Amino acid sequence: MTDYTYTLNWPDGEIQENLRLGYRTPRSILLPPYLSINQYFTDFMDAVDEVFEPLVDQKTEILGDLRNMWVTNPSLESTEIANGQMIDFSRWSQPERAILAKQVNALGMNFQNAGVLSDDSYQAIARWVGQYWFAKGTQSFIDFINYSLSSQLKVTPLWTDDYVNFVAEGDPSIGTPIWEGGTWYPTSHVSIIASGGLQSLDIKTLVAFFYEIANYNLVLYSVELAYNMWITDDVTQTRTDAEIVAIGLWAVSAINMSNLFRFGVDSPPVTDLSPEIPMQALTTNPTNTNFTGVYLLAQPTGWFQDADGDTVPAYGATDQTVTTAATLPSTVCGGPASGTPSAGYSLIFGPVGWDPVPGSPNSDARVPYFTSVPVERTAALSEIPAQMVGAQRAQMLVNPKGFKELVSGSGHFTPYW
Repeated sequence: MTDYTYTLNWPDGEIQENLRLGYRTPRSILLPPYLSINQYFTDFMDAVDEVFEPLVDQKTEILGDLRNMWVTNPSLESTEIANGQMIDFSRWSQPERAILAKQVNALGMNFQNAGVLSDDSYQAIARWVGQYWFAKGTQSFIDFINYSLSSQLKVTPLWTDDYVNFVAEGDPSIGTPIWEGGTWYPTSHVSIIASGGLQSLDIKTLVAFFYEIANYNLVLYSVELAYNMWITDDVTQTRTDAEIVAIGLWAVSAINMSNLFRFGVDSPPVTDLSPEIPMQALTTNPTNTNFTGVYLLAQPTGWFQDADGDTVPAYGATDQTVTTAATLPSTVCGGPASGTPSAGYSLIFGPVGWDPVPGSPNSDARVPYFTSVPVERTAALSEIPAQMVGAQRAQMLVNPKGFKELVSGSGHFTPYW
């Protein structure tokens, strides 16, 4: 199969268009009249065209197209381009990978690791990097990453007040900025959010490409995968409000970008006290007789283990909302008991404040805290509130090992087991 058509009868139209469609002038046009009438010589020149096409003509044009980022071919010209169709990257003619890499390097982007990009990505960069340089230093870098890697990523600047814990810009936990007399300030740390996951994009490719293309001052703090999933137990899929019992995740590979604590540990023991319920309470206001606004800490969204090896509860955004029901559960989570069931377990009375989970600044999960260490008191049945916060009302938290500051000097005391 040949790519060129050697003929003197070119289609009507512009010369450049015909060249793009693969038409070439045969060498027989060089024959003087007295030889061109001899079939032997015209056949000879046609044979020269056939031999020279792959060995000379194509290679000569390739050399001429080393800086041409829009190399086409006759098949492409006669189908997609002729019909005005969108053209997939794979349909464009591409030089060898080594040439693509050299093209990109010559245009000012010298990748340390040439293996991080596909051939299509290299070609996209070679076409547009010249325009990207004029916009570098702005938010356009993430748009260029998305285009080059065929991804859909967002970048979020991070704020902090101690340069240890970082939260996403716009997070409600951000306090007064320093230019208004506070302690919070924006940083050069950023987080990349991939809605729907990274798809076929390798995370190592993304991290490597980020540091090759991003503004020089930026530090990639985390890559977050965000999923919106319907959860249903209805085979007709007419309901999407099923109670989530468990979700399993399979990690093919992991890259530590930052890590303070170990997450995902088992909960404390669960005990069924039926038909009794605890009659002791841990509260910061033991003499209180007005229980308006008081609620119980129920089953959290999850648990994590801190640097001391203690287990701490964490509540998702929706699980921080107070709910009310007519009955109280008889199952408790915590322990161990210090006496009879009703007297051996102490419930935890709120209200509480909510702190970000240490080491997970961009999550909307929170840990509960008190501004002073709760003390124990006996509670009458009428004093136990029906209001709770938690993922489920099936379990009430009891008997923490103690209360401590997860961040030293914060004055926020969080229960732990």
